[in-house]
Amino acid sequence: MIVCAGLLIHSNHQKNRNAEIVDQYFDLQMEYEKIFDDVQELEQYSERLEEQVDILTTYISPAVLIELDSIDPTTE
Repeated sequence: MIVCAGLLIHSNHQKNRNAEIVDQYFDLQMEYEKIFDDVQELEQYSERLEEQVDILTTYISPAVLIELDSIDPTTE
């Protein structure tokens, strides 16, 4: 009788633990989807910025572009 009670308690504990794991899985899946959406939004924003930079560079003379390319950002 004691063994059966112990097995029942252990079984209930395992079921509760399995339910917690499933809940954690769905929480992680929702977090992943949110992060994935954020990454896609950032990629779109980055593309728009690149397009704007391309447009702006058409207004800069080639000599200035060469000078800008020669600047070492680690020394400033």
